[in-house]
Amino acid sequence: MSCNNPVRYYVARGYSYREMTVKCGRTDPYGDRAICDQCSSDREKMRQIRNDEANIKADNDWLRSAGWGDI
Repeated sequence: MSCNNPVRYYVARGYSYREMTVKCGRTDPYGDRAICDQCSSDREKMRQIRNDEANIKADNDWLRSAGWGDI
């Protein structure tokens, strides 16, 4: 689904910034999915990622409607 390429983020820290490196497919510092340039330019991988995100949302919506909360 996703590769092991590093994705770099520069997060504000005081008057400076901090560089963070996250593997592609993991959660980034902002709570979203980190996607490298190579994967973002591949249409098939992006389709799979969108499909996974839709499935995750459907699961969480069903659990929330049953009173269980997110997984």
